[in-house]
Amino acid sequence: MPKRPLSVVWPALLCGLTLSACAPTLNLGNVIDTSSPSRAGPLLVGQTWAVSGQLASQSVSKTLSVPRLVEVQNGKGTLSVADQVNAAQVQSGEYQYTSYTNSDQLKKTRFVWNVAAAGGGVDQYECLVLNSESLPLTGVLTLQRQNDSNVQRGTCTATPTDPPTPPTTP
Repeated sequence: MPKRPLSVVWPALLCGLTLSACAPTLNLGNVIDTSSPSRAGPLLVGQTWAVSGQLASQSVSKTLSVPRLVEVQNGKGTLSVADQVNAAQVQSGEYQYTSYTNSDQLKKTRFVWNVAAAGGGVDQYECLVLNSESLPLTGVLTLQRQNDSNVQRGTCTATPTDPPTPPTTP
């Protein structure tokens, strides 16, 4: 193999190093600093939300917390994209997720949780709020039972039960 002169090798080497430093990186779980309250729409780190709703003759209620907010597509949520994918593959009654997204003039808040179903399997509930401007948040409640293509729909409301106190000014 013939040797290449340094005048050809060095520019190629430097160009490769320079361009790789400018390459974009993908970060699926940047945790927002929670040492001071972080906000995403109506969600605030430290809040607990009471979600309730009605599906036909069944009343539903759940309390969901917002321990942290991480970046997700077009917004922030309590689980990173990677954590959501992992949770979806291991369906359990322990899964819960809260998010606020703001894309293409559509602002929505989602409260999602799983419940272990009687007789096995998992029921997934979602309260989807399309208008997050005033409390209580009101939206559409859906129930998707594992291995069942039928989706039940109803209404839901979500209200923070213990909003963190705003910082005091001296």
